[in-house]
Amino acid sequence: MYKLGVIGGMGPLATVSFYERVVLNTAAKCDNEHIDMVVLSHASMPDRTKCIIENKGGEFLEVIKKDFKILEDIGVEAVAIPCNTSHYFFDEFKKFTNLRIINMISETILEVKKRGIKEIAVFGTLGTLNSGVYEKYAGENGILVKEVSAKDKQVVMDIIYNIKETNNLDGSRFVDMLKRYCNPQTIGIIACTELSLLDIPEDINTIDALNVLVKRSIELSGAKVK
Repeated sequence: MYKLGVIGGMGPLATVSFYERVVLNTAAKCDNEHIDMVVLSHASMPDRTKCIIENKGGEFLEVIKKDFKILEDIGVEAVAIPCNTSHYFFDEFKKFTNLRIINMISETILEVKKRGIKEIAVFGTLGTLNSGVYEKYAGENGILVKEVSAKDKQVVMDIIYNIKETNNLDGSRFVDMLKRYCNPQTIGIIACTELSLLDIPEDINTIDALNVLVKRSIELSGAKVK
């Protein structure tokens, strides 16, 4: 029985990072103490942002539905999807399967709430930002969302798709932007798994949704986090 099923490939390098972070953050002294998992790197998945903006979500859902069926047939216990934008469709995902799907958006907001922070700034794809998926869960938990300017949203989008195209992980432009939005009262949410690949200084007040997903994936797989 595999503990964790991963629907990845959105994008591939981010999926590699997710798997590596699970391994590196699992308290294990030998191979046998690590989590048994299945990773589906479904790189040909329709672009999530494009599907949201063009109102073609059915195209994406038709494809990912088959992945849930594969994981069900394999017999995993929980599902992780290391892609923030795809969580716009989370309620539809739940109709496809009885497996436990980890909601990285909800879990990230709950982690912010635990830290006692009342305001967030979200950095991700236009699909994630314009769909209001983070606003939904933030509002349910009494957390305010600081608006990111249209110009900065587009800059973030360009950074994300440049990573997808070139694997260039120069994060200097993104770090400069974070410094303008983040402070002790406002935490920046790294809400795209490509942005999670960038080196962000620890003194900038941020939380990485990918790291939250890693933590919950380990916990729900019955292992301990280092």
